Amino acid sequence: MGTSGLTIVRERKAKQKNGETSVLGGPSESQYFYEYYIAVQQWHYGTWLVNFLCKFKDNLRNNSPAYLDTGLLAAKLIKDFMMSEYDARVIPFMSLEKLFTDPPDFTYIIITTSQSEFDNSIMLSMLNFKEIILTARPEKFLGKYEYYCKQMKENKKSFVEIDYGDDEVINEGYFSEDQLFIKFVKDIPFILDMALFL
Repeated sequence: MGTSGLTIVRERKAKQKNGETSVLGGPSESQYFYEYYIAVQQWHYGTWLVNFLCKFKDNLRNNSPAYLDTGLLAAKLIKDFMMSEYDARVIPFMSLEKLFTDPPDFTYIIITTSQSEFDNSIMLSMLNFKEIILTARPEKFLGKYEYYCKQMKENKKSFVEIDYGDDEVINEGYFSEDQLFIKFVKDIPFILDMALFL
């Protein structure tokens, strides 16, 4: 799992007023305001990222306060990426519109929730080009991905037709937010700009 791609870390908070969006842009219809922390470009890393998030959660649960610091997560992710065998680099933040004019093969979005109990504060979404593939807690992610791949192979179903029974993704608003985000990304004109990733 994983090929050339991008990882984004963002924190969601309840909106203070309608139409409020990040300075980087995003769908105005969203129920949440998103604060973006980092964007990292890398290759062949999907399973590594899931394992990193699971280990991060375990370490923080055993050694820290009950609430997650998204800045700490972003800093730790950069540090571990740079020390890993994977070729990764932090890229300057730009508007989401510019970032997705030439979207990578895969984009991983780490979503943290402000003022949430730690065990429920991290979610991971994966996009293939400009389509949401799946969203899950890090500890459920690989199992969900493998289940989807098996269903697609055996039953010839697409990702959107498969029900994993992961109710929290819908009940906590992640599914509806995914749909708004992917609609926003799809509306961005495709422009091949090699300068973005040189």
